[in-house]
Amino acid sequence: MLYIFDLDDTLISSYMRNPGRVYDEWHVLPRRRERLAELLQEGHTIGIATNQAGVAFGHVTEVQVEAKIAAALLALGLPEDTPYEACYGHERGRLKEYRGKPRIICRKPSGHMIRELMARFPQATATGVVYVGDRPEDQAAAEDAGVQFRWAEDFFAEPMTLDAG
Repeated sequence: MLYIFDLDDTLISSYMRNPGRVYDEWHVLPRRRERLAELLQEGHTIGIATNQAGVAFGHVTEVQVEAKIAAALLALGLPEDTPYEACYGHERGRLKEYRGKPRIICRKPSGHMIRELMARFPQATATGVVYVGDRPEDQAAAEDAGVQFRWAEDFFAEPMTLDAG
């Protein structure tokens, strides 16, 4: 099965909620490491699909986003080659090169990033796909991609399924 997760406020805290909005200040949210480890141990494939429009507004660079994702993967206990899709565009972005259709087609609520990850893992996709997120546009993206959606709060509150004994 393929489990795809939003990043900010789903797996890690969002810098947008920090007083100074410092991009590199975040932490892993509760129960994330344990639940992700469980999914990997069960043989599932994990991916990330995240809007990162701070690039389009000139707040951060693509390199900074990629570094943050790499650091988050490490902090979450995920393999460094965990697949991800990041959408940097926004139709109202300050930087013109991130406003055009090729740059915003991936932006949630579009299911484009989910479909891209599904195409990379057809074997995992064959047994089902779940997208986990925290915002209405995450739910809409899952619907657009034709996959099951779970709210992060509910997904990570569920009891672990592995036998502890």
